[in-house]
This record gives sequence, structure tokens and C-alpha cells, in this order.
Amino acid sequence: MKRVERADAQRNRRKVLETADRLFGERGTAVSLGEIAAAAGVGAGTVYRHFPTKDALLATVLDHRLSQIAEYGERALGERDPDAAFFGYLRFVTGRALENRAICEALTARGDWIEPEKAGGRCVIDNPLAQLLRRAQQAGAVRSDLDPGDVRALMSGCTGIAGSASSREQAQRLAEIVWDGLRPQRNPETSNETPASVETRNETAVTEGACPVCGTPVAHAGTGRPAKYCSPACRQKAFRDKRKGA
Repeated sequence: MKRVERADAQRNRRKVLETADRLFGERGTAVSLGEIAAAAGVGAGTVYRHFPTKDALLATVLDHRLSQIAEYGERALGERDPDAAFFGYLRFVTGRALENRAICEALTARGDWIEPEKAGGRCVIDNPLAQLLRRAQQAGAVRSDLDPGDVRALMSGCTGIAGSASSREQAQRLAEIVWDGLRPQRNPETSNETPASVETRNETAVTEGACPVCGTPVAHAGTGRPAKYCSPACRQKAFRDKRKGA
């Protein structure tokens, strides 16, 4: 009998999570736990038993989406075609955001798009993005004057499109226009560079070390003191960790 109860509990938990993910996306994070329970077809007590607060439920939904992004990033790094891997990754991440803008806004507020994940100490977005971008540039598939910060800013911009677009289809079409602008043939000033010259440029722009927080190669301008961290977010994370250990 206990085994059946455990299976029912797991099934109810999945229903609550799936319903919460859908309602957060459709109506924003203002939706109540009672509304989620009713839509999932379970009692309010069932929801509170698994998730005592709405913040706990939202955090679980966010963590699930971050896990999906991390898993896709690992698969993309294993693809042989740098062009398909890079643009496929962009489409996947922005696609998840366009599906559920409320979730994307909550993730941005938590900083999980740019700060290292707690389990692995690697940036869920930045770590694969930096590697995929470098590979695509070396293959001549992406213009050479972009860095991971540029692409991440464009990804955030594509997410913002969802708020002004009349439909999801329009938002996706506009995002594709943005991604098309990353290709060298769309930008005459960068289209003459060969993959070899792109590789040389990348090698001279990156220090021998990598960000000690997320592992992303640290770029510098060639003058002044070399940067130690890849972004302000990683610098702040290292500072917070240092203070905790003090």
C-alpha cells in the first residue's frame, strides 16, 4: 500500500509542476497556489505538502528549466558542426524564453543566467556559449567581432521581443532576423576574414588563463592589467565566496 501512495505522490507532484510551469508562463508569477492546485486537479493540501510556499514551487520550476538548458548545452558542445551547434543553442535558449517569459524574467532576477550553477560551479549559459561561439568563429560561421557578452545581450533582447510581438510566431521570426545578423556574409566588414585569421585573432585576444569561477576564457584588450574574471557577475560571486570563507 505504501508503494502505491509513493507513486501517487510522485504523480501528483509532476502534475503540480507541469501545471505551475504552464500557468506561470500564461499568467505570470502572480498566479496563486490555490489556482495551480485547481488547474492540476489536486487538493490545495497536496500542493502545500510538496511546496510549502509559492517561491519554493517557482524555484523548482526554474531549476528544472535550467537543467534542460544545461543538458542541451552539453549536447551542443558534442556536435561536430560548429554552425549548427551554435545557432541551435541560441534557438533553444531563446525558444524556452519565448515559451514562458515569466519564467525568463524570474531567472534574470535570480541571476542564474550568468552566475555559476550551485552544483557544478559553471555558468549554465555562459560556459557553453563561449565555447560554441569560439568554435563557430573559427569555422567562419559567425562574425569575428563578437564576444560572449555581446551574444548574451542579444539573447536578452530577443526575450524582450516577446513583450511587444503580436504572437509567438512573430517573436520567433524576429529572433531569426537577429541571428542572421551574426553571420559574416551579412556584414561586409567582417566577411573577408578566413577561419584561420579568425582563429589567430581569438588566440591573441584571450589570455592563457580562464575565469576561475566559470572556466570561460578571459579576453583583454592587450593593454593594461589583464582581467581575472570573465564578467562582473563572476567577480562578484568570487568576492562573496571569499567573504564567506573569511
